[in-house]
Amino acid sequence: MRPDPFPVPRSPFPDPDPDPDPDPDPGDDGQEPDSSLPPAGPDAEAAQQGLFLCLPVGSLDTGQFAQAGPAADMPPDPLLATVVDTVTGQDGKGLAGCSDDQLIGVIAAIRRLESRAAWYLMAAVREFTARMAGEGGAAAEFAADQLACELHLTNQSAAAQMDYARTVAERLPGTFAALHAGTIHPVHVKIIEEETSILSAGDAAKADAVLAGAAGSLTFGKLRAAAHRLVLELDPESAERRKQAARQDAHVRKFREDSGNAGLVARELPPDEVLASWQHVEQRALDLRAAGIPGTLQELRVQAYLDLLQERDSRCRCP
Repeated sequence: MRPDPFPVPRSPFPDPDPDPDPDPDPGDDGQEPDSSLPPAGPDAEAAQQGLFLCLPVGSLDTGQFAQAGPAADMPPDPLLATVVDTVTGQDGKGLAGCSDDQLIGVIAAIRRLESRAAWYLMAAVREFTARMAGEGGAAAEFAADQLACELHLTNQSAAAQMDYARTVAERLPGTFAALHAGTIHPVHVKIIEEETSILSAGDAAKADAVLAGAAGSLTFGKLRAAAHRLVLELDPESAERRKQAARQDAHVRKFREDSGNAGLVARELPPDEVLASWQHVEQRALDLRAAGIPGTLQELRVQAYLDLLQERDSRCRCP
């Protein structure tokens, strides 16, 4: 008998038609080996590839998706994606048959698949970046343009994604691996990369080892706080360096709101001057209220802000 070149890995889902009497090993039948079969011995595992899974309709037990059920331990691979797709059904109708507990399990599985999909994209962008850089010349110069066209991004955003993918994969290998395993979310990765960007390569590696394992059990806010504390422990002077570096990007800009209104924003300003400016706006708003200008305090802050920027005084127009 020919050995099965595609052994199915262990699955949390029961075999719908188990064979109670499997064929015994026939041993050596004296015939010449078939060269078309994968090699036996130490090299056999490397030669095996692919997976065929056939289950009759209705054989999937959604109970396996309970939060503490076997499906919770399945890696976010194509098998899990296929099972989730089968359980979900066309237009999501299959989800109606899941209990609350099972539905949470399905959501958790989808979350892991989301992380794996993000890893696929980052790995592909990283490879594309390295390949274009290796070719040099026009290929490297217009790499961001090519990626921007495919991802419907601006050239600047595409270039940022290329740099981000390379940085995470090379500087934070533990975090990159955790994303592949589905134990952390892409937002976790972004937070870790941002908080550790000020560290040296050696300190970043130490932070990566800690944060990659802890991030999956933390909310995004708690992860950022934990990462910030860890960075300060590893490099107490990092906070001042980060502040001075960011101050180089201080700016004021105007923008159009989606509603059709407009806005002004000022970023990376000296903290003491921001506090003094806020107190000035607050006091002017209180002065407007005392002068009888109608409106809530929030509305009066807006009026005071515009008054100060345009060097005018709305109190002069008060009846």
